[in-house]
Amino acid sequence: MPWPDIRDADQRTWRFMMVEDEPDFYDTPAGDVDPPAVWVDAIVAVARDLRCFRYGRDVNPDRLIWELSVGHGDAVMVGWNGTAGISGFSLCDGTMRTDASFAQAARWVADTAQTELAGYDFVQWPSQGGQLLSARCMDEVAVWFDRHTDQVVAPIGGLCKAVW
Repeated sequence: MPWPDIRDADQRTWRFMMVEDEPDFYDTPAGDVDPPAVWVDAIVAVARDLRCFRYGRDVNPDRLIWELSVGHGDAVMVGWNGTAGISGFSLCDGTMRTDASFAQAARWVADTAQTELAGYDFVQWPSQGGQLLSARCMDEVAVWFDRHTDQVVAPIGGLCKAVW
């Protein structure tokens, strides 16, 4: 499967911040095109989870400017613009499309954010002091999974309610 060309003239990009668990869009493509709702919901769920079970360097998820792009072949790209000592990134693995289920999208966004944060010294997320959780799809539900106990800890988006 070919990788999307990020310079594709057909690429549509939405930028937003999270305000009280709601996306606040400030940059949208021309033509009043709505973003794929499943992907917005997945980013909202992961942004909510970024508020808890994070150890190490301070990462204020409310100041992140999220970016969602859809390019050639409906390939999805997700990232954030850097802020407060956290660099920006944008990633498309060439396999995620707009027709993904919420579980698939949430697992991918969670895994992508976790991988990005792992690149910073002393940032562990989500973690309870040493044990990182893994984002997984189980029975079409996106969850945080503890590999050490072989247990589901919380659905993605519900991590702050988890007692771990």
